[in-house]
Amino acid sequence: MVELHGWATLRENYAADDEESHIEQIVASLIQKINEMDMDRTSLQINYSNGEALVTAAKFTNHFSEDIKDIVDFFRQIALLAPGSYGLLYLHDDEDRDGFDNAFQVFVLAKGNFTLREDPFLSPYFPTVEEIAEGG
Repeated sequence: MVELHGWATLRENYAADDEESHIEQIVASLIQKINEMDMDRTSLQINYSNGEALVTAAKFTNHFSEDIKDIVDFFRQIALLAPGSYGLLYLHDDEDRDGFDNAFQVFVLAKGNFTLREDPFLSPYFPTVEEIAEGG
């Protein structure tokens, strides 16, 4: 089973300045990228709340899929197009072959970077989130 949960606040840059913002064009570009993806529109979306653009992502699949890869790549694109954006993307894949099968991968989006960090909250998956069944 694969589960993914994420959010990002979209901002053009992280420096406090009075320059004209191009965030509307950036958001339009990101919406276009979402529209080009072949996935359920509820899995990845951009909404506005109190004047701020917010990306939300949520997906469950039986196995790692192209949708999951596309969402992770989308967050990488946010780092490039809107380096002032910040957020988190949590991913758990119980079939992961890079050592994360019992842990969440936590990607941190901040200051134009999208980096993998160790999860201190929900990992290790067993026994933090679930218990291993006796006899199993």
